[in-house]
Amino acid sequence: RDHLLPRRAAALRVRKAAVKPARFLALVVALASLAPTASLAGPWAIGKGRTYFNFAYERLDTTRLATPDGTIREIPRFTLDPLGFYGAFGVSEQLTVIVDRVGWRRTEIDECDSAAGLEDVRAGAHWQLGRRGDWELAARGIVQAPTGDVTKGLGVLPTGSGVWEGDVRFGAGRSWMRGELYGYGEVGHLARGGSLRDALVYESQLGYWLHPRLLVGATIRGVQPYRSEPDDDAIGSPAGLGDGAVADHWLGPAAPQ
Repeated sequence: RDHLLPRRAAALRVRKAAVKPARFLALVVALASLAPTASLAGPWAIGKGRTYFNFAYERLDTTRLATPDGTIREIPRFTLDPLGFYGAFGVSEQLTVIVDRVGWRRTEIDECDSAAGLEDVRAGAHWQLGRRGDWELAARGIVQAPTGDVTKGLGVLPTGSGVWEGDVRFGAGRSWMRGELYGYGEVGHLARGGSLRDALVYESQLGYWLHPRLLVGATIRGVQPYRSEPDDDAIGSPAGLGDGAVADHWLGPAAPQ
């Protein structure tokens, strides 16, 4: 079994906002770990009785905005500084309950306004479905509660979407070179309340362990609405999920085993 899993647990979980492209800095510190044997991303469960959590700080700085209809617009300098918490607990060998994000963010637009506050809270569960050959299969469901404030910055700099959201994803992943190299892909459905558009969501990641505590990797993720026309209430805000595909690359620390 061990040769099918990434040999260390990734402490770096980078997320892009709807604003892109941008200069991006991510720093993640693993504050506690009871030696999970699998990556917390992808189809691998962390195992019964095991816990993991981390805090992540991100920095987004851009002068370009991607609106819901895919148009790229020039805007005054926009900065986003989110600080988030991620936690997971293995209820069984197959089931992991997760707090996907509890966060606080500060946003600012030059010569306009700034706002700060609690983000929408995301929590759910990960179920490892089994194995087909060398591939691990899993399902994951996340619910996003509207704990953020949509009125921040006169509604231009909200800290949440203002509606309940949720996504269900199915994924598959495997490792090579005795766990030093791993990859996974997943696809699912995103349901959004209010008049926000439901969408197809997808993600894939490839990672390589340069050192037992150093991981390098790349991620491609996307959100593709089922309807092409934007709703009246849809905005190109960095709060919530944006439309289209984005790519991340990162180098960061990993939790010790």
